[in-house]
Amino acid sequence: MQWSKLKGRIDSFFCEKIKGRIQIHTTVYRKFHDGPRRIWITFDKEEIFSASDITYWIAHEKIYEAIKLERQLKPIPFQEDWRGMYESKERKELVKASAAVEQRLLTENIVDSGYVYQSFIDYCSLSIEQALISENNFIRAFAMFDRRIGKRR
Repeated sequence: MQWSKLKGRIDSFFCEKIKGRIQIHTTVYRKFHDGPRRIWITFDKEEIFSASDITYWIAHEKIYEAIKLERQLKPIPFQEDWRGMYESKERKELVKASAAVEQRLLTENIVDSGYVYQSFIDYCSLSIEQALISENNFIRAFAMFDRRIGKRR
């Protein structure tokens, strides 16, 4: 979905008291390889949240390398048949290590922009009840600013 359209949809969910006070910004660094993004949120023009691909990749790589050394993980052995490499025990262990790093970074609130972008897309399709009980912390946090929550809740 195009960013301007998604941003408009997200902004439409804000309650009246905070409309205009919360701003969602994004940028793409086009001169970098793969065009990493940064998404940040400001409240009264003060940054309260940031998700940068570059920061995420650097933190992921540092922790991932440390886990590989700690667990003494071996590289994927080369084989002519790529299926053998894909299904190798070494690759499965490396994937587990990477998943552990992603969970750790998520608990430390270091996320990539893709996670935030996907959370925005998911949020637009949820009812307020679903958003309030979502496992995604970002979606639950945004539900607190939602006009659908009402005054009493």
